Amino acid sequence: MAFTSYAELATAIADWASRNDTKVTGNVSNFVALAEEKIWQRVRVSWGITRAVLTVPAAQNWVALPEDWLAFKRIRNTNLLMPRMDYAPMDYLEDLPAPGLPEVYSIEGGRFYWGQTPDVDQTFDIAYYAHPGGLEDMTTTWLLERAPSIYLYGALVELFMYAKNPAKAAEYGTLFDKAIEELDSSDRAAVISGSQLRMRRHG
Repeated sequence: MAFTSYAELATAIADWASRNDTKVTGNVSNFVALAEEKIWQRVRVSWGITRAVLTVPAAQNWVALPEDWLAFKRIRNTNLLMPRMDYAPMDYLEDLPAPGLPEVYSIEGGRFYWGQTPDVDQTFDIAYYAHPGGLEDMTTTWLLERAPSIYLYGALVELFMYAKNPAKAAEYGTLFDKAIEELDSSDRAAVISGSQLRMRRHG
């Protein structure tokens, strides 16, 4: 599939659907946007990871998450040199007696909540899966360049749902699922390629 831009994807969608009428071509941006909604709920691979620093200010136990945040890969408190942090429900954090637990965090309302309220600013080195932005505005994304079939099949699902053709929508839905599974599998294999399995030591 030799397309790496939004314009080329739009042409491919019409070609694969064998539809060049305005009912289809005039709604391609909607089909792609609806597909992207499903894509970024599911795609979590190393190409989508970025890094940032979150700063929880003194006397406050939360900070806003990055606008492009989808999910955490890793969190470390750089002040306390914590080896790792674990998620806990927000109710659990709120019920903790003072001073709380520095190794736990929660997520609520687009905010990162820490298990303690610090006396001084606390910085957290985070690695997270980032939303690259809407394809129509970005022209291309790393996912379109590496796995264009995911965009194509996802958009075709939306197209045939719009066209009231459930059989075709299901057909491309199966291909969409398979394309995501194959990307995930190949990414896991690539990440560990060339290395030996190393077990964590305890004690």
